[in-house]
Amino acid sequence: MDSIETSAAKFSSDYFFHYLLHHCDEVRNLFVSHLSDHPILNTELTVADFYQRKENAKKRILDVAVVDDQGYYYDLEMQNGDINRSEMIRFFNYASLLLDSQINKGKDYNVKTVKTLIIYTGKSIRDLEHFEHRFELIDSDYLIKLKDGPIEIEILQIERMEELGMEVVNNDQFYRIVHMFSKNEDFIDHHDDELYTLVLDHYNKYLNSDEYIANLQIERDRRAYHTGMIQSRKEGVEEGKILGKQEGIEEGMLKAKRDYILMLFRKEFPYEDTRFLENLSIEQYDAIMKLLSENGNLEQIYEVCHIFL
Repeated sequence: MDSIETSAAKFSSDYFFHYLLHHCDEVRNLFVSHLSDHPILNTELTVADFYQRKENAKKRILDVAVVDDQGYYYDLEMQNGDINRSEMIRFFNYASLLLDSQINKGKDYNVKTVKTLIIYTGKSIRDLEHFEHRFELIDSDYLIKLKDGPIEIEILQIERMEELGMEVVNNDQFYRIVHMFSKNEDFIDHHDDELYTLVLDHYNKYLNSDEYIANLQIERDRRAYHTGMIQSRKEGVEEGKILGKQEGIEEGMLKAKRDYILMLFRKEFPYEDTRFLENLSIEQYDAIMKLLSENGNLEQIYEVCHIFL
């Protein structure tokens, strides 16, 4: 199994996490119940722009945005890369989008708190010494929590899960399911837990699904993109040496990015004119690559083409 297949097949991958929460109501309800202060009867996916199901579009790594039966919104995340300031901004931004969606519907600011759950498999975050950390708006001088704050974020650091102890894990269904993401497919026998068995069934279905095949292609596209960047930089350096100019390096990188963006755009939007993509800056191509990776729409891409002009 090559590295691309391993990445897409990994139990803790973003791909399977999103597949699971889109196909397994029971796990989605369990995660939301962990965050919620009220009983959860059912949940459903919301904000269609976060997970478009276009017939010809590949599935992307996207948010799992959820609303419960009482109208509360949740953002459920699997985070494998390091969490830094930019990632925290992203988490708050997604929560803000869910706040905004409520404001648009209700036409006022009397909206419900948005709660985010982040299962984090990377290295422990500096100054966060425990498995479970909850973030809310708080007065740092008097340590007073803002009542009914609009956003709450909980981070579970898998690397520190041993802090709970296996007795807690074995006796709590939520922590048992979370613990599965730390095992790298070396799962503990919990045949008495129907949900645990159901999750494993979904994992096996995922490995034999069209979505898994699409995810492999996404990984190959990304690998080709990064390989192209490395190769173009090498070619640019050599050209720069010959010309004695830094422009050679930048030109090689720009050409590789342009060619790859054009290829991805034509696959995603086969009937659209691509001439507007041919003379952009490196910054614009980077921004468009991010949009294409997150299922951005045409309007967003057109907007990027004017931001940096």
